[in-house]
Amino acid sequence: MSLKNLLIIEQIKFRTTTHPALTAMNTTRLGVVVSLLFSTLLLVAPLSVGIAHADTLTVSPPKFELFGNPGDTVNENLKVTNSGSSDATYQTKVEDFKAAGDQGGIDLVEDPKAPKTTYSLAKWMTVEPSSFTVPAGQQKVINISIRIPKSGEPGGHYASVQVRLAGDAVVGGGASVITQLNSLILLRVSGNITEQLSLDSFKTDDSYYQHGPIAFNLRSTNTGNVHVAPSGTIVITDIFGRKVKELPLTEANALPGGSRSVNTIWEDSGYVGKYTATLVANYGQSKVPLTATTSFIIFPLLLVWICLGVIVVLLLLITQRKKVRRIINNLTRD
Repeated sequence: MSLKNLLIIEQIKFRTTTHPALTAMNTTRLGVVVSLLFSTLLLVAPLSVGIAHADTLTVSPPKFELFGNPGDTVNENLKVTNSGSSDATYQTKVEDFKAAGDQGGIDLVEDPKAPKTTYSLAKWMTVEPSSFTVPAGQQKVINISIRIPKSGEPGGHYASVQVRLAGDAVVGGGASVITQLNSLILLRVSGNITEQLSLDSFKTDDSYYQHGPIAFNLRSTNTGNVHVAPSGTIVITDIFGRKVKELPLTEANALPGGSRSVNTIWEDSGYVGKYTATLVANYGQSKVPLTATTSFIIFPLLLVWICLGVIVVLLLLITQRKKVRRIINNLTRD
């Protein structure tokens, strides 16, 4: 037998022979893999249970706009719905809030020792019950009571009722999943109220469009002491002054000391030409007028190329008319 064949036989024997050390090593590796899989299952199982309520909590309504006089007590009901498959215990908390940015965001005043501002409301509010259990698929009504003191300052006052799943779900790494929703309370206390809104801008995103939709952006700043929301329409006219569309203005509150930016969308896309959009709006109980205009052009790029092509053809016909006549005469002569 050749040396080459002997080497092949030895390699086959080595591969097919199970060495005790190798067997022990493989057994150890298998045990590690099984342990890792078991640990992963233990980590995943609590996570699945812990976040089971993440999308099953609903509070209604999400916002209250209330009115009251100094010395009044205002009562409202908040509905809490558990649409999950298991019972859930919730807790409530009341916090003041203020405007954050111009997109309708808010900042909660979470520190109970923070100084109260002119627009604080949480100090006048109580929520009952503060802790409760809602059975699966059912609803609980909680009472919100606002006791306005006789010395209550006129104007806007703002707070949030937070409904939170009791006991945060702890996931891998020590992080926690917090399930909570907020219902905003906007209270207007009668008295010496200043409604003052300044128009910062009214414009479109661009001055030229190939087609719709087109967004009309209204940005305003509230320099008064109570929340206000502009209401009205946007009237769109063509180059001849003819009205082609009238859109209801998107309404959104601007809080005192804050700015608010909102978009009203024109979805239509079958128009061509230059257009002017006119804001016809007002705000507040005294209906203070708010007007502005902006212009834009709608012209599809395909039409641009068609127009350019027509112009080029006309120029050729004008500059090369003798050659064109000669070609036509030759064709008619034949």
